[in-house]
Parts: sequence; structure tokens; C-alpha cells
Amino acid sequence: MNTILSESLLSDVLEYYNRLKNESFVVSPSLPILFFGDLKSLLTQDFKIITVGLNPSDSEFRLNKNENYSYVRFPEYRNDITSLESTLNNYFQKLPYKRWFNSIEPLLNGIGFSFYPNNFKKVLHTDICSPLSTYPTWSILEKENKLITEKLFKDGVELWKRLVFEIKPNLIIISTKYKLVEFLKPIDRKILYTISKTKEGKDRRPFNLELYDVSINGFKTKLIYGEPKNTPFGSVSTQDKIKMGLIIKDYFNL
Repeated sequence: MNTILSESLLSDVLEYYNRLKNESFVVSPSLPILFFGDLKSLLTQDFKIITVGLNPSDSEFRLNKNENYSYVRFPEYRNDITSLESTLNNYFQKLPYKRWFNSIEPLLNGIGFSFYPNNFKKVLHTDICSPLSTYPTWSILEKENKLITEKLFKDGVELWKRLVFEIKPNLIIISTKYKLVEFLKPIDRKILYTISKTKEGKDRRPFNLELYDVSINGFKTKLIYGEPKNTPFGSVSTQDKIKMGLIIKDYFNL
């Protein structure tokens, strides 16, 4: 088999899915989503960016909430590592579920990057907690039964770390629960940008765009964090997202 990622990583992701796929909280049918994005293009770039969420949305497996779960977004998947990698690599060229991705896209565009097929450089999306889609969502599941999320996270985060080590991104962008940033033991915090006023000029809870150094399985890289609100950077305007992207672009001399 010819795959871009190591066969061992892809095989272990499939094994993780097959071991847990019959659990009531795992979306069925589904597949393990190790990443989304143009991996082949990403690996040719001199600067590589990945974004990070919790775990895949169950909306990846239906086009609207009234439908049954299916492989509607993943017609080429054949339950093997070659079709798995190809399916995930082509995701943004097919029928991507855009709500989450469109929230962070303006920031990426400011840097000169994008999830989607266009003239920007490519970004890979990953999920740190688990590559498995769950229902209920991760946040609800964590509140209802923390033992379940701990079970998923134990191996899920190790698979994520192995993916990061293989890709070796220059920058990781996270806008989710800060405790997951803390889990990575970040150091050398820098605030790149602060928003303390609303568009109307009123005081708001300060939003900080933060930069850290992290080491993942011995690989040292940079991490950007910004507080979420329902979606990545959800309390921040599109204009501010673009501005923050330009600040990041300038910081890394891109």
C-alpha cells in the first residue's frame, strides 16, 4: 500500500475505531477522522499549519439533522487505510461541513492559508481528544459520563500526538477548551493581540491571542491559542480574525 502517512498510524486509527464503533455513543456508521485537508500539498509547504478541535461533529455523517447517519460526505471510503487517507485528504473538495471551519477561515486567510481549494496555502484540521465522532457531543458526553471521554481520550490523544510528530507542523492553532492547551504543557506565553472593546466601543471581556512553545513527543513547535465561543474565535469579528491572521503572518515573516 502507498500512503502518505505511516501505515502503522493509519492502521492503529482504524483499529481504535473498530474497537469502539459499537459503543452507543459512537456515531454509526462513521469512520475515524484523523485529519481533514490536503495532506499532500501541506507536506510540500515550507510552513505547515494545523488547526485543532475536540473531536469530529456528528454532522459530518449527515447533511441535515433529519437524516440518518451515513457516508454521504465520504463515498470513496472502503474501510481500509488507503481509502481512509484518500477520503480525508479530499474532504474539502467534496461536501465539507462548513460551520466550524468557516469560523476560523478568516484568520487563516489573513496568514495566507486556507482549508479550501483556492490559491492559498493549505491547512490541515485535526482533533486532539479523539478521531471518533460522538453523539452526544464531546462537551455533553464529558458532563454526563467522564469515564467515557477519558476512555476515548487515552488513546485518542496519543494518535493525535503521533500525527503531529509525522507532519511536524510549524504552527498549531487551537481555539477550544484551554485545559487542552494546559495538557500540552505550554511555555513562554506571549500575547500577540488583545481585544478589549466591542465594535460599538464598549468594554468587553478581553480576548487575547496567545503564542506558546510546546513539545509533542519530542517535537518542538509553536502554538497559537484564542478563546472560543461556540465556534473557534467565536467572540471575535471577521475583521479582527483577518487582522489577527496578518499579525501571525508578520510574526513568522510569511
